[in-house]
Amino acid sequence: MESILFYGIAGLAFLFSFGVREHLKSTYKRWSQIRNSTGRPGGQVARMILDANQLQAVPVEPVPGNLTDHYDPRHKRLRLAADNFVGNSVAAMAVAAHECGHALQDADGYRLMEFRTAMVPIANAGARFGLPLAIFGSLYGSMTMVQLGTLGYLAAILLTFLTLPVEFNASKRALAQLDRLGLITADGREGAEKVLRAAAMTYVAGVASSAWYLLYLVFAGGRSLFRRPKPPLPPAL
Repeated sequence: MESILFYGIAGLAFLFSFGVREHLKSTYKRWSQIRNSTGRPGGQVARMILDANQLQAVPVEPVPGNLTDHYDPRHKRLRLAADNFVGNSVAAMAVAAHECGHALQDADGYRLMEFRTAMVPIANAGARFGLPLAIFGSLYGSMTMVQLGTLGYLAAILLTFLTLPVEFNASKRALAQLDRLGLITADGREGAEKVLRAAAMTYVAGVASSAWYLLYLVFAGGRSLFRRPKPPLPPAL
């Protein structure tokens, strides 16, 4: 019964995540073909937003790959995928502004972002080694390994929950900056909102997947992982 439940949950999580990714791809593709009203490339849009908020020291750099855009809070650098750095589409503008939203969070000392940044190394290790360690421990009868692996996986799950409000807040800041600087029209705003909403849904999918797996662990008796093992019975005389 438990194996059927596990594969059912895994299947639902995969289908939901796949659907969300495809929606993001189609939405991004559509609005990446529509020129923004100013004709400015994403790299220039990012530079304008950062400069308008006294963040001249934050460089804007192109990076290879597709949708590899990110803000690095440790090194204070904003990196845009090459297509968004040089592209002047609505999608490029929206993505550039969103990453600027993270830079603004960092500059403002946004607590959730600071906590998420501090959690990243722990969560990455938990996501990579948590479940394998728990499975290995269960096979070899090591309750300590099972507990450590499960705690590591829970740390990775916590990071996915923390990511959601951070991303929504960055998108809100992005749209506010585009409006304030007069970089977007009504039609462009609609497209930017759709791109940012589709991107945010990928994080929703991650949270949902993690929640489903966590529910399975609880249903399958996850609390028993933290019970102290009973002492062995004395040998019979």
